[in-house]
Amino acid sequence: AGSISRTRPTSTLNWDKLPAVHVSKTVWGDGGAALGRMTGGSELQIDIGALEIRFARPEARPRRLEAEEADGSRSARGARVRLLDTKRSTSIGIVANKIRLGLNGKGLREAVLEVDETVLSYETLKMVQSILPTSQEEALLSRHTGDASELDRPEQLLLSLCGIGRLEGRIRAMMFKAQCEPEMEALSKQVDDLAAACEAVRGSVELHALMQLVLRIGNALNYGTARGNAVGFRASNLLKLADCKSADKKTSLLHFTAEMVLASAPAVRGVTSLGGPLGVACKISLEELQLKSAEIASGLDEIERELSALEEEAEAVAVEAQRRHAQAVAEWREETGRRREAREAAAREAAAREAAAR
Repeated sequence: AGSISRTRPTSTLNWDKLPAVHVSKTVWGDGGAALGRMTGGSELQIDIGALEIRFARPEARPRRLEAEEADGSRSARGARVRLLDTKRSTSIGIVANKIRLGLNGKGLREAVLEVDETVLSYETLKMVQSILPTSQEEALLSRHTGDASELDRPEQLLLSLCGIGRLEGRIRAMMFKAQCEPEMEALSKQVDDLAAACEAVRGSVELHALMQLVLRIGNALNYGTARGNAVGFRASNLLKLADCKSADKKTSLLHFTAEMVLASAPAVRGVTSLGGPLGVACKISLEELQLKSAEIASGLDEIERELSALEEEAEAVAVEAQRRHAQAVAEWREETGRRREAREAAAREAAAREAAAR
C-alpha cells in the first residue's frame, strides 16, 4: 500500500486477510494488472483526505455521559373372513384402491415380481410400502387354512405379498431406483451451473479489477493496523463494505468504492454481466450437493446388497421372476454407477474451481 500520512483515526474494514502464498491462483495473482487495464495504465490514486473525512472515527465521549444518555433512553362388507383389526383393514382398503387404479388391471404381486416400472411409479411404491404386512400379520395370515378367496380384500392383498422374498428390501430398492435418476439429473445440472459460474468469475477481468480496487481502498483505510498491507481477502468480505459506515452515517465504504469506479475505472461496471451465471449459482449449496451425493451413494450400496441377495435366491430357487429382477437391477446399477462417477468428477472439479475463485 506504500507509506500513507494519517492525519486522523478512521474506521477500519474488518476483512479476513489471505496469506501471500495462497493468492497466486486467485484474482490477486496478477499484482493488479487487471485494474491497470481498467484505468488505462495510469496509477490509481486514492484520495486519502476524502477517505479520512468520510470514515473518521468518532471521538470517545466520557463514560458518564454515555451512561446518562442510556438511562434517558431506557426511561422512554359381506361374510368374508376378516383377520385384521378394523382400523388396519380400513386403512389398507383405502390405499389398495388407489394402488389398483395405477396398476391398469395388473396384479400387485405380479408387478412387484416383474419389476414393472410402467405401473409401479414412485408414488405407487410409496403407497405399497405403507401397507406392507408386519411379521405378526404374516404369521396371522399363514394360519388361515381356508381358501384365499374367503378372506376380505385387504387380507387377500397382504397374503399375496407375503410370499415375495425380501419384500421390504425389494420395495426400497425399487423406490430408490424410481427417484434416483431424476435426482441425479437435477444434481448434474446444478454442478454444470456451478462450473459455468466459476468459469465466468475466473474469466472476468472486470471482477478481478474490482477486487483489486477494493483491496487498495481497504489497505489505505487499514494502514498502520494489523489488518493493513493485505495481499488479498475472502470474497465474502465484500458484504462488509456496506457495514463500514462513514462518519456521518449517511454513506458507506460501498458508496466510496462505487465513486472510485465511476471516477477512475468506469470499465469495471462491466462486472454486472456476471449477474446471469452468478444469479443461478448463488442459489446452489455445494454442501447440499455433497449431502445428496452421499445419500445417492448410500442408496446404491443398498441396491448392491439387494442385488447380491436376489442373485443368491435366484441360484437357489431358480425362479424366473427373481432372475428378471436381478438382471433389471444389475443393468440399472451399471448405468447409474457410470453416471455417478461422471457426476462426482464434475462436482470435484466445480468445488476446486470454486475454491480457486475464492
